[in-house]
Amino acid sequence: MIIAFAGCDGAGKSTQVRRLERDLTAAGWRTEVVDRWEILDERKFPECRFLRATRDEVRVCNSEMEGPSRAMFLFWTLSVSAQRMDLRDPSRIYLLDSYWMKHAAAELEYGCDPAWIEATVRGFPPADATLYLDVTPEEALRRKDELTPYECGRDPGLSPAAFLAHQAKLRRRLLGWAAERRWKVVSSLQPAARVAEEIRSYVVERLRAREPGAERVHEGREGALEL
Repeated sequence: MIIAFAGCDGAGKSTQVRRLERDLTAAGWRTEVVDRWEILDERKFPECRFLRATRDEVRVCNSEMEGPSRAMFLFWTLSVSAQRMDLRDPSRIYLLDSYWMKHAAAELEYGCDPAWIEATVRGFPPADATLYLDVTPEEALRRKDELTPYECGRDPGLSPAAFLAHQAKLRRRLLGWAAERRWKVVSSLQPAARVAEEIRSYVVERLRAREPGAERVHEGREGALEL
């Protein structure tokens, strides 16, 4: 089972992914977080050992790439990590921080061809459940200890104004997808403990309703992704 967390930068996705992993594991579920940046660990991904940069360096350099090359690189990191999931085992739960959602939204804002983005997204295993953590750009900025160019509309100066403008665009697009694809929307403006409880209740309900070995079904409306 794949559970994806979507949301803008600063929505608290990573925090909530780890909390859910801890809670589900404690309850006896076989749970694993899929972190695409583990590809930088050559012990886990020896085939990616040609990448010698640190995660912080990659997060800066990717914003300096132009056009589809940037999107290709980011989707490649997701693809490599996603290939490690054993989707034949219905007892396993995989938690994905962001998955393709935020990058697809960002790359569309950066001018990538919608048809190409849609075709690429269709190559990923569909999520059984997607939780969208909603936060205002202003609150997201308040939470951020540091910014990256990619979060700021590729502004190398890391302007707070650029961050707010870019995140507002991402939020509009992601909220639209959440409504169209029936993602579970959780307000990230609540206290973190309350957010965690809402997420946990939703996920446990989905798990209990799921028959062992049931066929995976793509949630939401079938057909083209409305970009």
